[in-house]
Amino acid sequence: MEDSLRSVGEELSATLSSIDKAVFDFQEFPVSFMGKAARARFTLLMAGALGSDRAKVEKAAAAAELTHTASLLHDDCIDSAAYRRGLPSLNARLGVNASILVGDLVIALAFDCAGRAAPELQPELVLAVKHMTEGALIEENCRGRRISAAEAEKIVSLKTGTLFRWCALAACHLARRPDLLETCARIGAETGSVFQVIDDVLDFEGDQAACGKEILKDIAEGKFTLPLILALEDPADGPRAERLLEAMRSGPKGDMGPALELAGLVKAGGFARAARQGAAERLKAACALADGLPERDGVTALKGFLLALGERQA
Repeated sequence: MEDSLRSVGEELSATLSSIDKAVFDFQEFPVSFMGKAARARFTLLMAGALGSDRAKVEKAAAAAELTHTASLLHDDCIDSAAYRRGLPSLNARLGVNASILVGDLVIALAFDCAGRAAPELQPELVLAVKHMTEGALIEENCRGRRISAAEAEKIVSLKTGTLFRWCALAACHLARRPDLLETCARIGAETGSVFQVIDDVLDFEGDQAACGKEILKDIAEGKFTLPLILALEDPADGPRAERLLEAMRSGPKGDMGPALELAGLVKAGGFARAARQGAAERLKAACALADGLPERDGVTALKGFLLALGERQA
């Protein structure tokens, strides 16, 4: 795995170094393209469980990380994020215009990288990015409005599940196993959605230094994620959660007191834990699907990764 991840990193470095420095100098203004490398790891592990061509899969894994990073560059503009992956965001350093344009450039590089892995991967990545953007737009349309758990699931499925689904499909295509495309799509979509649910839990539970980004950002920006939705739906704690949300809306800008109190309610009331437990059950179901893949050693490694996602703290 580590050798393959190094190869993915080298693929990314080669791709970025090909950009004319007059366009953008990634050495002068570095952007972290790997982070936790969850999408690259997942792609490689799916490939191990399927028996895919390793060199081509590494290109697909690089395309996944480029796509994800492009989406983060745009997200940081939407959310005015100050930090990303432990560094000042590109938006904070260079402004919205440069960050949006670099994001556009990076997604074009991702499409090219996917096509070099296999021509059939490129149109599927285009479709994945379309769905990711749809999810982001739905989330933006819902900002500040209370939504249901089903609506929140649709957002995470589109925004995050879609790219993990593409990673799994890429590995399956490269293994030449069309009979397993549906199974792989389900594993990928479920893994991605659960990954986002845990991210949403960490917005309440996490440590900013460990997560590499600001915490409590979702509730401060009026985003309703699963842990908060569970709290609002609770007969005992729901009314207090509503009052704290109203205090956040009507209080002075920058006052994090109500947000911190609401985060404490979500944790103490067991709602973050409930969201995490639900995610763990979904990961067990994904593991059951993984048992249908052909390479036993690879399946074992994949299942270990899936189960660990439910426990992650950063």
